[in-house]
Amino acid sequence: MTFYSKITIAATALLLTFAPTHSATAATVKAGDKCSPVGATFKQGTTNFKCVKKGTGGVWRAEKKAAVETFVMPKVTGMNLQLAQDLLQSKGSYLMDQEDASGLGRFQIIDSAWKVCSQSPSAGKKVPTSTMVVLKSVKLTESCP
Repeated sequence: MTFYSKITIAATALLLTFAPTHSATAATVKAGDKCSPVGATFKQGTTNFKCVKKGTGGVWRAEKKAAVETFVMPKVTGMNLQLAQDLLQSKGSYLMDQEDASGLGRFQIIDSAWKVCSQSPSAGKKVPTSTMVVLKSVKLTESCP
């Protein structure tokens, strides 16, 4: 081992011994701050930022939050349960609870053999697609309570 190799090893060991052990925290980024490369994205807290072109460089822009998806609740009472589900799904509503309107606690195994007696939310209401829709139904041969 040469003299220079020994010095390099010793210097590396010395640097590692006295290297700082704390971690640095990133500075807070604000909309309008310079950035690179254009097209880069990151999330800070609850805000998404995107590096957009401005002049010859780029700046950070806070992206707007996505709007909550909504739909107008259709009238499904009196409909076949399967067709009511299909209609709701076509509007983006996939959260559904099906209940036996007779109070007997039966399960709707074959949805097409049941009809909807009541619904919640009510028809005509504008609701988020994340809303739980409750459909109470009875068998096709039965009357709604």
